[in-house]
Amino acid sequence: MKTFRPVFRFLCILSVCVAILGAGLGLYIYYLRAALRAELTVYLDEVAQRGVKILNTQIDGDVKSLQSAATAIAMHPHDLADRAWTDLLKEETKQNEFKRTAFIEPGGIAHLSDGFLLDLSHRDYFQQSLAGQTAVSDPLADAVDQGKAIILSVPVRTPQGKILGVLMAAHPTQRYGKLIAPDSFGGQGYSLIMKSNGEKVAFSSAARTNPSQENIFTTPGNEDFNHNKKVHADLQAGRSGAVRFFRPGEGWLYVSYQPVGINDWYLLSVVPEKVAAQKTHRLLALSLILCLAGLLAFVSLLLFIYQQKRLTSRMLYRSSYLDPITRRPNWAQVQKEIAPLLENSQDGLYAFVVFEIKNFQMIEDEQGPQRAHHLLRHIARVVAENLQPGELSSRVREGQFQLLLRYEDLGELKNRLELLNEKVNISMPAEAGTFQLVLSFGVYPIAVALPPEDLLLRATLACESLNGSYRDIVAFYDESMRQKISRAQAIENEMEGALRRKEFTLLFKPMCRADGRIVAAQGRVRWQGQDQRVREEDLFTSVFTQNGFITRLDAYMAEEAFRLLQQAPAGLPLLLNVSVLSMQDPRFAALLQKWSRQYQVAPQQLILQINPGPMNTTDIAALCQNSRAVHQAGFRLALNHFGQNNVSLPLMQKLPLCFARVKSPWPTDGTFRDKTPQIVQGLLELGQRMQVDIIFGTVQNGAQWHTLQGLGAQFYDGPFAGQAQPPEEFWGRVRQNASK
Repeated sequence: MKTFRPVFRFLCILSVCVAILGAGLGLYIYYLRAALRAELTVYLDEVAQRGVKILNTQIDGDVKSLQSAATAIAMHPHDLADRAWTDLLKEETKQNEFKRTAFIEPGGIAHLSDGFLLDLSHRDYFQQSLAGQTAVSDPLADAVDQGKAIILSVPVRTPQGKILGVLMAAHPTQRYGKLIAPDSFGGQGYSLIMKSNGEKVAFSSAARTNPSQENIFTTPGNEDFNHNKKVHADLQAGRSGAVRFFRPGEGWLYVSYQPVGINDWYLLSVVPEKVAAQKTHRLLALSLILCLAGLLAFVSLLLFIYQQKRLTSRMLYRSSYLDPITRRPNWAQVQKEIAPLLENSQDGLYAFVVFEIKNFQMIEDEQGPQRAHHLLRHIARVVAENLQPGELSSRVREGQFQLLLRYEDLGELKNRLELLNEKVNISMPAEAGTFQLVLSFGVYPIAVALPPEDLLLRATLACESLNGSYRDIVAFYDESMRQKISRAQAIENEMEGALRRKEFTLLFKPMCRADGRIVAAQGRVRWQGQDQRVREEDLFTSVFTQNGFITRLDAYMAEEAFRLLQQAPAGLPLLLNVSVLSMQDPRFAALLQKWSRQYQVAPQQLILQINPGPMNTTDIAALCQNSRAVHQAGFRLALNHFGQNNVSLPLMQKLPLCFARVKSPWPTDGTFRDKTPQIVQGLLELGQRMQVDIIFGTVQNGAQWHTLQGLGAQFYDGPFAGQAQPPEEFWGRVRQNASK
């Protein structure tokens, strides 16, 4: 029974596929026929348009030739007995293959090129040309031999504009029939020229039409041609079109009609449907062959898939759990191995470690993605070489790795991690670049088994506790971090309701210039919950950034900023913190423009202060593109935390900034040590070159600020500038500050 189950499943799949392909083939043939009919109609229109072009080209050429002859006659002494003058008519007749030409005096007497004299004063074309117009007549009976002819006539006028007479030329209708004689569809199609009332003007020699029947609407066998009077209505309205009709003895025919642009003439192109059906039959047969071939190929493919299933599954498994950059097991694979490894461990202790390259973003910006990838592969190789049996490692994301290590005591583990940091830096290959890596390790000693994501979170928190520290590179998870996780989880549980209840408000802190004047407001988000407790801003913004809720908070606070800016004195600008995630959203610029119009606040009054975070190359490209869109909409941009973590000079160069904010780690007594003054001056010179004003943040007191001011600083914020206040109090303070 087990042997036949796969075969039975295969036969079921094959039957369903054949049924689907059969239905698809039927639909394909149906739509193919419709498409071929539409294609045929288009082709008939093209044939008719080519005939119209040929006809117009011939008539235009004949008219221009007549006009040239008329000009020559007008310049010749007006003497009808002059032999040279009559020779000109004969030469014109011969050269242009006219049936005859003639000069008609104003009185209507025509001097024909073959020597006859006729009175043509009653002809319409004579009257039109005598009035100064070029005329093309409908078929007329030739006054000499009674044959059907089409007359072309032009006025003969002096350079002063006086009309001396009319020059005419006659073409037999057969001449125009020959022009449209090149037939389509292997000689099975034909064309004819007619008037809008159906009267025939000329037709090709291949045309299957009765010469004695002068009107196509009264021709026997054409009863179905003017079905619902559509064709007659189109001709009267000057429209082109195509119809399909049945004629006894010929079967179904397609007819396309196109206005010529001369008088009310139309050109008809006719082709039997059976001729077009030959192409259809060939295409349908070819389609059937291709479908059968496709079915056979599909069956072969199913057999191949069935035979190669195990090999393919193994390859897919390997590709799903292999890091594309380091070419080693990725975090998804390690997550599957952690639980069994911890459960089966009978001796020794395990620690979960996360380590990050603090300056990875700067390295990638300055060295490029290729060298950054070489660096990641180098680190993965060094880590793998230093693992012991029963230990695991993988890359989690850009610049972050995880380790599952055995240890006997924490001191020995710390020494091992510090040694790993040295090995990574000492053995740096040339293709990875030349620079000093700054690694930070967060360690969570595993007491009880936890899900891999929880282990990662605890070790990451320990690693983040090292931010801003370059002296210690290893931190261990402790109780305070556990409490931080609990608070973070509580924040996630409360965030949706808090936004609905509008518990988030804006407080304003002053940004001052050197003379103490308040030049802008710094927006700070305050969250006071239903329990009246104020949440820690750094904590909830960090949580919101990790779970993506920060974009909704940014949008809410941006609208709140526009509402409050309506009461700002004298157009005071506001620096509002926004996350990288919001600035990477292409819809953010449109939202800002909408609120600017809604609250009638000028865009330049809002300065968006970007808080950078970990970014890959794609994230940076999106940030720069959308930042330019926001800037083009009139909003100004600032960059927070310049010179720290993920904020690098190349990133600053790519953004259209007006401010860059530097956190001030200076001593509160204003005494700078080492090379701090040179660093401050370098920052100011850099800002001057890039036309970006540097804001020195977190200035604590006057001594600190006076030292910075002495080095050339112009803008500052922090406790020395003033504490955060509600909007109404802050506006009052700004007005009081301005009056000093």
